Amino acid sequence: MKLSKRRLLGQHMLKDGRVLEKLIEVAGISQNETVYEAGTGEGNLTTELCKRAKSVVSFEVDHDLFKKSSRLISAFPNLKLINADVFKFPVCVFDVFISNLPYSRSRDALQWLALQKFTRAILTVQKEFADKLQARPGDENYRSITVITQHCFIIEQLFHVSKGSFDPHPSVESTVIRLVSKEPGIPITRATIKNLNLLFSSRNRKLFSVLKKHNCKIDFAGTKRIDELQPTQLLSLAESI
Repeated sequence: MKLSKRRLLGQHMLKDGRVLEKLIEVAGISQNETVYEAGTGEGNLTTELCKRAKSVVSFEVDHDLFKKSSRLISAFPNLKLINADVFKFPVCVFDVFISNLPYSRSRDALQWLALQKFTRAILTVQKEFADKLQARPGDENYRSITVITQHCFIIEQLFHVSKGSFDPHPSVESTVIRLVSKEPGIPITRATIKNLNLLFSSRNRKLFSVLKKHNCKIDFAGTKRIDELQPTQLLSLAESI
């Protein structure tokens, strides 16, 4: 059976009006805020954002969806539609980020947001991914994206979204999360993110062997594994590589 283009791209359109209302409610957008949206889709959420925000910049990578949304909602004077991948833009200026991205892009979204200056983000992600963001050292799902996210944001799981709220229905459970920016003690850079990902490629190895491999000299307990270290320790390690 031939797969639809949406399934091939991992796109699941949010169709449930009640969920859209809840997303708008938890976003708490005011008339003096600029909103960035990743994934215009058919413009259902974008329309509601335009009614509330000072300005909305909405990105859509799918050219067919971009053309469709341009026909349907481009009349809003405070809306800018862009047929591009927002994560290819290194520095952006906005207050609120909101997205219902393909779940395969969730990691990209978090790593990109860690490099931006904004107040809060509302994201619909896979339930398993949301749990990963709140994992603790030593947990099975403790990863580099956990460290990055906990260092940069206050994380809150807001509510779950049923599979039937999407078209086509995803095969996994979904959760809406809120990220509120905080001032990190150690600034996150692209190099930091790259090095954290590198460290977690050896997450099950003892720390002393990883330090030796990367010629690092940091006074941590060498009998611990990478995935048993606290986020602050891992960030210090990433900075030293």
